[in-house]
Order: sequence, then structure tokens, then C-alpha cells
Amino acid sequence: MRFKMYFELEKPQIEVQYRKSIISYIKHALQEYDEKLYQEIYAENNKKTFTWAAILSKPKFEQEIIQLQDNNFSILFSAYNYLYGLHLYNAFLAQQQKKFSLNQNSMLLKNIVMIPEKSINSDKIQVKMASPIICRNHNRETLKDMYYSFERPEFEKYIKINIEEQMKQENLDSSLLERFKITAINSKKTIIKLYEKKIEASIGQFQLEGNKQLLDYLYKAGIRC
Repeated sequence: MRFKMYFELEKPQIEVQYRKSIISYIKHALQEYDEKLYQEIYAENNKKTFTWAAILSKPKFEQEIIQLQDNNFSILFSAYNYLYGLHLYNAFLAQQQKKFSLNQNSMLLKNIVMIPEKSINSDKIQVKMASPIICRNHNRETLKDMYYSFERPEFEKYIKINIEEQMKQENLDSSLLERFKITAINSKKTIIKLYEKKIEASIGQFQLEGNKQLLDYLYKAGIRC
């Protein structure tokens, strides 16, 4: 399930660490909609069942602020599980026209539009990422994280590990990953600020190759790494 949310900002700018603000907004919407669902999704060590990407209008990055062309931005949501997607849609719908405070700014949800999904009938597809792919290797012994862009040889290995963990939540057979390959086509490494860390990520176009069922899952759910 996919839908796009259109927001209006009080000022044509957003913090560099806007991801924290959007996550706070999602949590706020879910808590007001259904506390039990909120706990189910955001319980400790629970994996999220959705992905999102913020689409900013001609952003100009400064040290702490991103200046935008105008007061508008949008968020693209994807959820493989239709029921979770429907709950999220309804939670956000209840926030429509309600102002959400940011640091010296505010955002207002103006509209939500459902996006039709395609059927994947090929074992090879090209995709353009709406937001950077964050490929993380979490060491459970040291509790440290390493991040890899597509330029690093470890990239595909840890992409697969992350996808396999996500597939377990949907009861999908991990053997679907056996032929999976991800190849950069027109891509570049980028550095993003995630909380207080600056980490490597990848943005642009990629070719995904593998089982059709797996590609259909990735298309509908997004690559959450």
C-alpha cells in the first residue's frame, strides 16, 4: 500500500535533522489513533512495518537548516502489509488540518493521495530511490553500527542481511534472496546526518535482480536497511 502526504510549513525551511521531526509526527499520529498499535509498532527492538521518504522542494543545505523553494513538502509512505498501511493512512487522515509544532516552525497536513501499485512481472527491475539507502551493520556484541554506501564491497552483503530480517516479519521464505543482486546504475554516495552521526548512504538509480516475489515485496515495502 502506498500513499503520499502533502504538508505545508509555516516557514519555507526545515531542520537538517528533519527525520527526527517526522518520526515524532508519526508517533504522535499513531498514539492519538490507537495506543495499542503504537506500542506494537514502536515497542523495543520491534522492526517497523513501513518505510517513508521526504520529498523536499529544491533544498539548499545550511549548517542546521535546509532552506526550501516554498512552504511545501511531501512524504511518500509504503507498507507491504495492507492492514498496517490502512491503519497508518487512517491515523494520518485524523491529523489532516491539525498543526504540528516543530522547532521555531510548524507543519500542517493538507492532503493524502493513494498511489496505485504496479505488478512486478520480471526478475529484473530498475528503481529510483526516493530517499537515501542507509545500509547498516549492527554488531550485537559491541553494540556499534557501521554504515556502507554502494561503493563499498560490503554493501550488497548487508543489504541482504537487512532484507532477510524484514522478510521474517512477513513470513516470507528467505530462500527468495538466493539470486538477489543490487547494482548501482546512476548513483552516488551521500553523507547524511542521522541524529548526531554523519553516515554514508546511497542515492540514485539501482537495478534489482532476483525472484519475482522478492522484487514485488521490495517494490511494495521499500528497502529498509
